[in-house]
Amino acid sequence: MTEEGSWKQLFCHGGYMSEAYWGLEQNLKTTPLYKIHNNNRAKLVPFAGYYLPIQYENGIIAEHNHTRNSVSIFDVSHMGQIKISGPMIYDAMEKILPISFSKIAPGQIKYTQFLNSEGKIIDDLMITRAFEEDHVWLVVNADCADKDLDHLYSNLNKTYKIELIEDRALIALQGPNSSNILKTFFQKIDEMPFMTADWFNYDNENFFISRCGYTGEDGFEISIKDRYSEKFISKLLQSEGVKLAGLGARNSLRMEAGLCLYGNDISSSVSPIEAGLTWSISKERIENGGFIGYEHIKKDLKNGVERKLVGIKPLGKLPAREGTQIFDKNEKTIGEITSGGYSPSLQAPIAMGYINSDILKSDCEVLLNVRGNLIPAEITSLPFVEHKYFRGNK
Repeated sequence: MTEEGSWKQLFCHGGYMSEAYWGLEQNLKTTPLYKIHNNNRAKLVPFAGYYLPIQYENGIIAEHNHTRNSVSIFDVSHMGQIKISGPMIYDAMEKILPISFSKIAPGQIKYTQFLNSEGKIIDDLMITRAFEEDHVWLVVNADCADKDLDHLYSNLNKTYKIELIEDRALIALQGPNSSNILKTFFQKIDEMPFMTADWFNYDNENFFISRCGYTGEDGFEISIKDRYSEKFISKLLQSEGVKLAGLGARNSLRMEAGLCLYGNDISSSVSPIEAGLTWSISKERIENGGFIGYEHIKKDLKNGVERKLVGIKPLGKLPAREGTQIFDKNEKTIGEITSGGYSPSLQAPIAMGYINSDILKSDCEVLLNVRGNLIPAEITSLPFVEHKYFRGNK
């Protein structure tokens, strides 16, 4: 799952909040795990309307590598959790989303997008077909929750109940050991395949657990009542190898995995076709339409698009950040970096960005304007690091 927020905010004041800055940001919210963050000496920053940890004492690179090799806890309680219910809800949602509920079994999760009338992305999200009849569960981007709700209210009639869940924390347990850790609390959870969800009980508390994540690793997202979240996280942290990780590592992990960040790589000016997300649109919906923005999506697929999102590897050690201009070998502007930074796994800079589609059909040598210098880079496929999702026992 992706999440929106200004990454420029994450590095204000050297990555930590000064006492003076605290006084200016009284309107920001805290998550139910705020005390745990403080107790573990997190560096807190304003992000998507909340105080959230960018890192802990060991630093972003250590947290990143620990997630790839073991298991980490990320606080993602700022994300929007929405429950929608009502008669024939699946038919109603198919008018809004480019997916087919006839192909989705109860407990299955789909990655999809809210599109505007021009086929551009209002938000991207995860949707679960609940085991309860005529119920769906959504996880949306933090900064997009209000406009997502407006979009739903505008396109669903009053027959449907739309609930923003505000009493549940959301944590992501990510890494190759995540399943081994969780199965000590929840029976058979290790048998759940990627992109499925279910309800579980532990200590007389109900957990809604999805096997998915935003790192490219095996992992889970756990929705839990606020009142019990701190106690449960404390139990997880007592498990061998479990450590906390912040937004900095979450960002570098998702870039390595080639996953889009709303507000950077995708936005209301980008279509799923431009962003390389055609795979997320059901084939029968492409053929039959019936969802918002379909005519533009159909046109993009038929005629092609002028730009496409690609992976880019700068040659050298300097990272190319968001907003970096991309040039061809003749120093003509052909695109722009939307996400960029250092890859701890590859020990090299990586980036994602949009370039003119015709460049992909010809000479792919590109130059990046980094700190006033033109440095060479190569276009590459995504992801940079192989996904390691658990698809089920064979």
